[in-house]
Amino acid sequence: MKYAIETVTDSYGDEMFAIKMSHVRKAGENFIKRKPDAKAVYVINHYDKETKSFSCSDYDDMNKEIFIKADKTVFVGFSF
Repeated sequence: MKYAIETVTDSYGDEMFAIKMSHVRKAGENFIKRKPDAKAVYVINHYDKETKSFSCSDYDDMNKEIFIKADKTVFVGFSF
């Protein structure tokens, strides 16, 4: 992957890529995890210019919304 910082393998043997949040959309990804072994999967909603962060909703609970800064490392490319 062009924007990947490193390749990570979780405890189940699933390979994924560590990537900066600002590069997720450029890489063609829409689902992210905050940590390699996280159970929660988030869907990217939009970029908030005021807080300079991305709005993300939990895939299983769309009422749960978090904001992730653009320079934060997240994980993509996992089996979902």
